[in-house]
Amino acid sequence: MAGYRKALLWAALGLHGAVAWAADYGYVSIRVEGGLSTQASGINEAGVVVGSYQQPQGRSVLIRPFTFKEGTYTTYPALEPAAYSFDDINDAGHMVTNVAHRDLTTVASWVAGTQKTTLAVPGAVDTRAYGLNDFDRVVGAYDHDRNELGILTTSAYLWSQRSGYTTFDAPGAAGLTIAWGVNKALVAVGVYADAALIYHGFVRARDGSVTTLDYPGSPYTQLMGINDRGDIVGFYQDPADYVLKGFLYRGGEFQPVSPPDAAYGSYPYRITNDGRIVGWYIDGSGRVSSFLATPAGDR
Repeated sequence: MAGYRKALLWAALGLHGAVAWAADYGYVSIRVEGGLSTQASGINEAGVVVGSYQQPQGRSVLIRPFTFKEGTYTTYPALEPAAYSFDDINDAGHMVTNVAHRDLTTVASWVAGTQKTTLAVPGAVDTRAYGLNDFDRVVGAYDHDRNELGILTTSAYLWSQRSGYTTFDAPGAAGLTIAWGVNKALVAVGVYADAALIYHGFVRARDGSVTTLDYPGSPYTQLMGINDRGDIVGFYQDPADYVLKGFLYRGGEFQPVSPPDAAYGSYPYRITNDGRIVGWYIDGSGRVSSFLATPAGDR
């Protein structure tokens, strides 16, 4: 059965017998100067990293977006009183962004140069954009009808200018499905929760079929990014110490992704086609910083 499930997953990823390899990475920390925390969430093939950081202002904290490339940071004004983030970037430099307001509503956008398109699933209470590919297909999540307990339920969506919105839930989901990343083959990855509140990773193929991908023995798996080769990054909860730890999944095997000083969690978000990974982590002092992991052969 395990071999059959692996074959289904490789088919969904467009792979046909990939070979496993050991992840040997060098890590560079990304910290916006003066920021309380820095959270990278996207990278393109040119090495432009995007994300958000917390900036103290008096007794409050502003959340502002930033870009980073080859040691140079660029920061952008906060949209008070909102939290403003750059969540992903593609090779054309197009981005998906989110502005979260204090009333808990979010304005999600696809930004292509001077063109800015607001993303809002019809009938949704709230829409968020998390990932996009080089064809400007966007994935994310939206809140809609409340369940029997009065709690908003969350579903995933895929959007393009030509086709509009395609909404979906993972089979077995009980009120929560979120799509975090998508590649050029329109393979999307994300997370869903079942009725027992076990969190599962999912891979959705272009034809809409969904395969569950969980870290072995963990009650919590979240898939965040997928490149055009079908390599996946995400994180899982270690049942031994309850810490969330990062991984790379390739060729049917999980490999750890964690900066040396990630004492309380590692959260990989995106992976490029040549294997560079960005995300964030929590160090021993509780500080949130970001990382860029580069394969050993490219250092």
